[in-house]
Amino acid sequence: MSAAVPSVGRCQGCGYHRALTAHRSTLDGLLRLLCTPCWSTATLTEERGEIVTWAPGHTEEAAPVEDGLW
Repeated sequence: MSAAVPSVGRCQGCGYHRALTAHRSTLDGLLRLLCTPCWSTATLTEERGEIVTWAPGHTEEAAPVEDGLW
């Protein structure tokens, strides 16, 4: 049996088209769709008790990828 394939769309963290995972913020309770790197960063930031900046925008570390997969 194969695992469910994550949806592909625009990440609400970095703004790139990637495979997305749902992330429920512990601070405001809102559900956001994030790519794996942004999901990890947001989770660790909230676990430290810090506030996550949710303004989407491209980062220097990530490169845009055609067809939404990286």
